[in-house]
Amino acid sequence: MKLTNKILLLSVGTIFPILVAYSLVDHWEQKFATHLVNGIYILLGFVSFFIFLNEQTPRNKAVFFNFSLYFLSAFASLIYPFVGKAIFSSDVYATLYFDQYVLRGFVVFLLSFAVLYAVLDSVFKEFSVARKYLVTLVVAGGFFAYYYHPFLADPKYVYNTQDIADFRAVDEAVGKLRTSGVSQPTAKQVAQVVTLNAWKDDRPVGVLFPEDNEARISSMMPYLEGENYTLLVFKPLYKNVIFMDVLCIVFIVVFFGYQYKKDPPQGAYTEKILFLFLPLCSLDILHYFAYVNLQNYRLYLELFGIAQYLIVFNALLLLIFFSLRLSFITSIKGEFYERELVLDSEHISRWRDGIDNLVVRHFLNPKTIHGRLFAPREAKSKT
Repeated sequence: MKLTNKILLLSVGTIFPILVAYSLVDHWEQKFATHLVNGIYILLGFVSFFIFLNEQTPRNKAVFFNFSLYFLSAFASLIYPFVGKAIFSSDVYATLYFDQYVLRGFVVFLLSFAVLYAVLDSVFKEFSVARKYLVTLVVAGGFFAYYYHPFLADPKYVYNTQDIADFRAVDEAVGKLRTSGVSQPTAKQVAQVVTLNAWKDDRPVGVLFPEDNEARISSMMPYLEGENYTLLVFKPLYKNVIFMDVLCIVFIVVFFGYQYKKDPPQGAYTEKILFLFLPLCSLDILHYFAYVNLQNYRLYLELFGIAQYLIVFNALLLLIFFSLRLSFITSIKGEFYERELVLDSEHISRWRDGIDNLVVRHFLNPKTIHGRLFAPREAKSKT
């Protein structure tokens, strides 16, 4: 059976039972674009896993094994709609726990780990695989622990933040005013009923001055309508995703800076794959930054739907280059090139595909820019 057919059968075979369950089992509604993203990611996961199986060197195997773990974690997103409905239906916090520990926790960590390892693998080629894993775990795990430690220490941390404490106080004050006959309380009227706390290091340390109190109440008022409060609940998680994505972008920039400076040998399509994680993480930052600053849940849902289609486009590009990588390393010329890259990396040019040739031909001048992209190295003399 052809490799392509194996991958498609594996992907469809694992996704199809879950899709059938959507029509038979109680679940939360999900946007079509979200399912599309998850399907492409799972396909990417299996492509990356077969790259791992067919890679000739342990260092390349590790890089694509990490990527396969990240993309295959999309199964968690497919299962998520059942949590709190068909799964753990008796636990009112099940959806929150799954979201913060799996989707916005473990999956985000897998992304940062995969990207950081790929960068460190290029920069520290002389390190053993075990050593690179250790360094990556320390760096990615250290940042993850720093940002997520409140959630690890307190599963219900999102309900104990300043935002939620202020929301509850304002909501209670508005309720009292409405009971007393004020149908549409203003921030000024609410400020006469309640004084909010000033916070430092996640703890109340005093009360706000009157002007600050009214301004803070005014900022809380939009969250009282409908399901807008949900945005306040998930705000800390969204901020953490932003921080971890920024970490990925910093390391990707380091990767390309190192490429420009040192011009080390790379496997075919490696740079393009890492480059595509740049817009992926940037889109995440843009979207979550918008979510953090939104005060309207309906607008959030609309923006989320648009964001998913942008991620679909990025995921399809990733699928193309992961597939090209798999096709290349399983071809005769690819096997030869990758073997030579290991045996004689200092005297081999970088593999140039059609995109490289197009860029070099129309946008760059090989005579003024030197490196593996522009001219092959001379073969090492044998004596």
